[in-house]
Amino acid sequence: MTKKLLPYIGLIFTFAFVVGMITLEPKGSRTTQSESDNLWTPVVTQSDAMLEKYIDNFDGANDSVALKSRGYKLRRGALCGPPGTNNGWFQGNSTVFSAYNGPATGYVAANYNTVSGANTIDLWLISPIIDAGAGDTIIFYERGPTASTFPDSIRVHWAANGDTNASTGSWVELGKFKATITGSWQQRMFIIPTASATGRLAINYRVVDGGPAGQNSDFIGIDYLRVIGPSTVGISTTNGEVPTTYALGQNYPNPFNPSTKINFSLPVSGLAKLVVFDVSGKVVATILNGEKAAGNYTADFDASRLSSGVYFYRLESGSYSETKKMLLVK
Repeated sequence: MTKKLLPYIGLIFTFAFVVGMITLEPKGSRTTQSESDNLWTPVVTQSDAMLEKYIDNFDGANDSVALKSRGYKLRRGALCGPPGTNNGWFQGNSTVFSAYNGPATGYVAANYNTVSGANTIDLWLISPIIDAGAGDTIIFYERGPTASTFPDSIRVHWAANGDTNASTGSWVELGKFKATITGSWQQRMFIIPTASATGRLAINYRVVDGGPAGQNSDFIGIDYLRVIGPSTVGISTTNGEVPTTYALGQNYPNPFNPSTKINFSLPVSGLAKLVVFDVSGKVVATILNGEKAAGNYTADFDASRLSSGVYFYRLESGSYSETKKMLLVK
């Protein structure tokens, strides 16, 4: 009798071992393949005068407390099953893969342990309020573990009314895709359909037959989230002369509200970049980023979307770089 039971006892111990391995790392991946930091940087096509309307590089803390303190709403959607060993979004795990940029753990993650059993995962990361126009672009990077056999699925939504609840009729689905498993971070871009000064975007981790006993969920990472759109900036030549040196003039008027002019000179043709950033160093507007012929130029910068305060603008071209300060007073 004992000999007949031995195979079944062995199966029980094997099952217990596998379950133990799953629950040992509640914020890990189910894919055991070793991971290399094979990152890539795709080219982002932007026209001149793009404004960073929202940016989160996730380089700091990304646990639930930190995300909520930055204005994120962490929600479980209507389809989400009972909680598993971890209950939502968490700090990136560098043992699974490193961040797209910044610190190795500088991304936000979610995984199969969001639910128990083989239940549906329906997890929402809802952004803070974003002032965006129709046609603005949502950009972020995503990935899953290299060669994962579990087809994680991610959706992106927009709510012009600033809804903070998941799975309501306010949300417009902009697209969906499976997490990238090639060993690289993949850039994703979606167009905002409706203008709103109080809109929100949502990244929705949604997987049927998910959880530790399911067949479709593993681990996802989200990094470097931005919303960009056209800024009201015009760049014109001031005369037909070619300057002999680089120069960046002081903006005028200064202080200003909401528009100001910035003169700059390029003695040779080539790549040039003129950006505006706040006191924390965050870029809030890109006035110029591309090829420009040699000449003298004036940029008309409209800061209607920015808050009052001190800002800096920097011109870079070749080995030249210069920064000046300006004051927006509303």
